[in-house]
Amino acid sequence: MNFTLIKKASLLLALMLTISQANDNILLYKVANKEHKITAQTLADGLEKKGYVVAKNQDMNDPYIKQFKSSGFDIYNLMSLYQPELAEKMAVKFENAGIFIPFSIAVYQRKKDANLYIALLSAKAEQEILQKEDKLFTELEALNKKTILEIFPKASLAKLNYEAQKSTKKLYTASAIESEDEDAQDEYDEMMMVMQGSMKEKGFVVANYLDYNQKLKENNITSYDFYHEYSLCKLEVIYELSKEHPEAGAFAPCTMSIYHKKESNTTNIVSLNINALVSTLALTDKKLIKLLNKTQDEMRSILKDATE
Repeated sequence: MNFTLIKKASLLLALMLTISQANDNILLYKVANKEHKITAQTLADGLEKKGYVVAKNQDMNDPYIKQFKSSGFDIYNLMSLYQPELAEKMAVKFENAGIFIPFSIAVYQRKKDANLYIALLSAKAEQEILQKEDKLFTELEALNKKTILEIFPKASLAKLNYEAQKSTKKLYTASAIESEDEDAQDEYDEMMMVMQGSMKEKGFVVANYLDYNQKLKENNITSYDFYHEYSLCKLEVIYELSKEHPEAGAFAPCTMSIYHKKESNTTNIVSLNINALVSTLALTDKKLIKLLNKTQDEMRSILKDATE
């Protein structure tokens, strides 16, 4: 028996299995950072120089330690950002694309790990979530890849050791509320007063707010009465997720988009659904899934109370 051939065959099989199980819904970059000279701010600064708008670069590690008294990371940041030209094209072409304006990037480095990781959703994931196929998503992915490699020339794509699960469930939640155009702004203001109080009570944090309609109007796009973007996070949820799945930060903070298109008499509220996290991260932990479902139920209750 030729043990050398058997060993080579085993290694080849292991490699094939790793490739077949790779999660192509999440782009994961690895950057050597033994001396911790690279930080999340290094990435944020590089992105801004390349024309991105970094709406928020939130350190999560310090809140982890303060609230939960422990953290497995030296670095854990959640970044909200968008690329102005492509974001504008998406907002005009797909109203619900606002859930990716801004989109999220997780930047993390575990304790005793010599590498820093950068995680973000791929075009495939965004298209599956919105159930839309378009070159705008692949253009954004290509630009994201190009930009990250320009900032970190020695970065390499890493593989997650699990495959995203297929889901037959809706991966985003959309609510349409009847609202006469002339009353829409006042009704939105009243709704947000209720929502913000309830979100704070339930532990939701508005990590960032963006009046995206203002950006659109600056470029003479006036098809919306308003187009608001709220980056929402619940510390307990991302803390529990990040223990085993730090790449979950590619979903966090989650963007809730609230918009009213002119002459529609309808205000729309759109956000990512928990099903997107469960399927993309291939979650099986019942306790964690229960926490995610509880969080989603809380947000549904907040929306219901605010819109009745």
